[in-house]
Amino acid sequence: MSILASYREKEELMRKLQDELRKMEENTQLKKELTFKQEIEAVLDKHQRSVKDLAEIFGLGQEAAKTSGRGNRRTRKLKVYVHPKTGERIETRGGNQKQLKEWKAEHGSETVEGWVVEERD
Repeated sequence: MSILASYREKEELMRKLQDELRKMEENTQLKKELTFKQEIEAVLDKHQRSVKDLAEIFGLGQEAAKTSGRGNRRTRKLKVYVHPKTGERIETRGGNQKQLKEWKAEHGSETVEGWVVEERD
């Protein structure tokens, strides 16, 4: 593709994006949300507070910490398996590891669990 063709393609893309922006700016829901945001920012400025302060006041920081990640669920222990014949080593926190599944299918789950050489947090 030539530079001129690329330039024209980018120009067309920019025109389309500008049209989409104009349409969005006419959207009453967007206008309401922008107004709301500006009003909240004005109140925060008036009281010399930050968005972080607002989140703390409403307890949103704690909820976000609870919902993000694993919450109250404990992390599984890391298990290290070593195949006795090949010396191949697998470190995993769960049983959904591809090679581990293959070993368990071939040798049996109890046998493979006997190959655990180390468990750690």
